[in-house]
Amino acid sequence: MFNFRLAFVLVACVSLAACVIDPPSRTSQESSQPTTLAGFVGSPGQDITIQAVDQNSGSLVTLGTATSSPSATPYTAPSGTSYKLYHWSFNAGVLAANLWSPQEIVADLKTAQGHLEIFASAGGQNLYTFSQAARDSWLASGKDLVASTPEYSDGTSTVLFDQDGVGNGPETPWVTVAGMISSSHSPYYSPVAWSVGYYTVEGGKKIYGLICSPTEGGPYPVVVYNHGGTDRGDVDLGGTDLGNGGGLTGVVTAAGWTSQPFVATPLAPGGVQIFPDSLGQCLDWAKRGWIFATSSYRGEQVHITSASPEFPASSTWTSDGVPELCMGEVTDAMALADLLANHASSIELGSTAEKVKIAPNGKLLMYGYSHGGCITYRAVEQGAPVTAFSVIEGFTDFRLAYMNIWNNGVAAAGLTLEQTAAAGSGAGKPSAANFSGGFYYPDANGVMGYNWRSAHYFASRGDLSIQKFKTMPILIFHGDVDKTSANGQEALNPVFLDEAAEIAADIGATNIFVGPGGAVAPPTSEPCVAGAVGAPFPDANNPPATVSCPIAFNQMDTGDPCLSPSPTGFFSKICLVLKLPLPPAPGQPQQQHYFVVYHNMNHINGGPAIKETFNRFAELGFDRQPGCDGLEIDCNSD
Repeated sequence: MFNFRLAFVLVACVSLAACVIDPPSRTSQESSQPTTLAGFVGSPGQDITIQAVDQNSGSLVTLGTATSSPSATPYTAPSGTSYKLYHWSFNAGVLAANLWSPQEIVADLKTAQGHLEIFASAGGQNLYTFSQAARDSWLASGKDLVASTPEYSDGTSTVLFDQDGVGNGPETPWVTVAGMISSSHSPYYSPVAWSVGYYTVEGGKKIYGLICSPTEGGPYPVVVYNHGGTDRGDVDLGGTDLGNGGGLTGVVTAAGWTSQPFVATPLAPGGVQIFPDSLGQCLDWAKRGWIFATSSYRGEQVHITSASPEFPASSTWTSDGVPELCMGEVTDAMALADLLANHASSIELGSTAEKVKIAPNGKLLMYGYSHGGCITYRAVEQGAPVTAFSVIEGFTDFRLAYMNIWNNGVAAAGLTLEQTAAAGSGAGKPSAANFSGGFYYPDANGVMGYNWRSAHYFASRGDLSIQKFKTMPILIFHGDVDKTSANGQEALNPVFLDEAAEIAADIGATNIFVGPGGAVAPPTSEPCVAGAVGAPFPDANNPPATVSCPIAFNQMDTGDPCLSPSPTGFFSKICLVLKLPLPPAPGQPQQQHYFVVYHNMNHINGGPAIKETFNRFAELGFDRQPGCDGLEIDCNSD
């Protein structure tokens, strides 16, 4: 409903700068609630057409027409210029579910985080819209609000987020099921209170997670880590198996601390299975003065093996649901972030005998790897309450992933789970996408299922370009190894470099290439999909070839000893720190968005490469030393 207390703001819109001012774009709203748009134009009796995106197809649906008021609201600018503004409003009511998320492709899309996009147009031109931060900046500018409307607007559509998922209410409070107080056995670090617990989403779906915190003092910054994998299948490159990285694992020693959960397996000669050290990572951040949290998304497990009498031995907790590949997992991660940011008083960690309340300071770092990188992008786009975020080898564009695998097809046995889920396989070539709801193609009937898993689709529509992101620190890491050979067979990186390159361009990042120099030069182009972002393929069984999109890099640290001109497998040395942010050019604002590519980094060997630069990123933004980044082999060393 139109808010007359904002009238002095709203009168800024005339025929050359007509606008929507209520509600602010890219804010939260339950999809079950009615939606009313309001704004101003420069003429009485002007027809304003209201359209919304049908999320099944991406096409526009006309909702109706509003007419501007016959009487004007006067406005006088600081310069003395007088304007007449004419108010309009449109009550759209409770909008159909297909305008919030796809309803006709596969089941897991129906309860996705709602993303309503409405266009208001007059005379064939879309009206300007404002996010909350953009509107605040506009008001504080002291400028002529009419003349400066285009300068401060950050879109021409009103986007609203149902962060709880379409048709569902908010998450329930955190419930601790097991925990303890662990001494770091160090005079330099805090003891840590930690717990395995759960919260519910989507009307009762139980999601387990892990939270660690210092036992006293504070307040502390929060870090939410979105891990990779889907707790299904394995990744076997060169005899090293990562168990796909899904789920949360850890070992509690008899002394009450933790050790790396290595498990030897009879894989390829010399192979070893490495489970992610989730508990070690959690304790490592918390002992350094962070509140660390990570979700075991739907269909995944928390598995803790304990030799301590204070924690149950060999316990496993399984989250409800099934993996959805960057869909419902986003709901799970956003719910956990909301609990920590807005409901911290309900969270207690530790043992039955001793509980510790967490004390967040209002600053939240979110970062993710692989599948978790995709989850991070989508959560941030949907309004997760982050102060800064980072992504390592994260999926951004599943249409392009489909094309990457099609163009570099390998036999079904050579595909990882993510690759199979992204594009399926046929006779040496992928032929269909297999998500939890079944098989479909990125054609007119199914492409929105790809788009809804793709941060690039939403970023290209402005979701990462609004005012609040302009100065937010963002750091993207990737490697330049898309294809390699392992045990005599071709292996593909689940996430090619071209995906990260797309979203780096979406956010206007400074691109940095770290390589040995000489014969190794940064890429000058990357494959991309021609035409409109998110458009369906006319024939997904015979999709168009990718085209070449230019990319430019600043080459840095060419003498870094961690790199060489030939593939190195796991990095044996830690790469040098990149001193980001770089100094700004004269007269230019400080750049806060960076895309860092390491030569010879593939999907699993990047821990030592990113370590020092990631640490600097966290230290500069949150004033304390970070813990293990989660890609390192040992999360327990100092």
